[in-house]
Amino acid sequence: MLDKLQAEGKIRHYGVSVESVEEGLLCLEHPGVQALQVIYNLFRQKPEESLFPLAKEKGVGILVRLPLASGLLTGKFSENSVFEPEDHRNFNRNGESFNVGETFAGPPFETGVALSRRLSWIADGRENMTRAALRWILGNPDITCVIPGFKSEAQVEDNLRALAVPVFTAEERSRLRAFYEQEVHPHIRGSY
Repeated sequence: MLDKLQAEGKIRHYGVSVESVEEGLLCLEHPGVQALQVIYNLFRQKPEESLFPLAKEKGVGILVRLPLASGLLTGKFSENSVFEPEDHRNFNRNGESFNVGETFAGPPFETGVALSRRLSWIADGRENMTRAALRWILGNPDITCVIPGFKSEAQVEDNLRALAVPVFTAEERSRLRAFYEQEVHPHIRGSY
């Protein structure tokens, strides 16, 4: 349908938002796809393995959603944090309404809080965890754009300051990849 609309001149380009790497790979089989919106963050690194290289080869842009793992990577939550009833972090904690991987990037909330504490070092020299987590994503040359959420003007400004903090060194990136593989990946639920 999107190819038809493009051929009719009703749209110039189109992209697709996906939940999993497998969905993204399927979308890349269609030459009309110009952009993919994917979940990618320190707790969800699987797209680096096959999706990003293929997208780059095909000239498809990557838009990152859930870069802060539903807020876990801000470092502001505790195991006792409570979310509003209409917040997906409350009603979809275990995949009750849609793919559990869409909430907290897949790990159970309490596990995600503990894992984020172990990542608190990323804020050293980068002012806070939010800026550091966004900077880590922006340091990946395969990323076209990051879409962080916000609830206030102050959060928008904080997100933008991620551009000014130091990039991660190769050693730090390697350390974060090992942390993901050994500590985070075993806890991810849902398709990814």
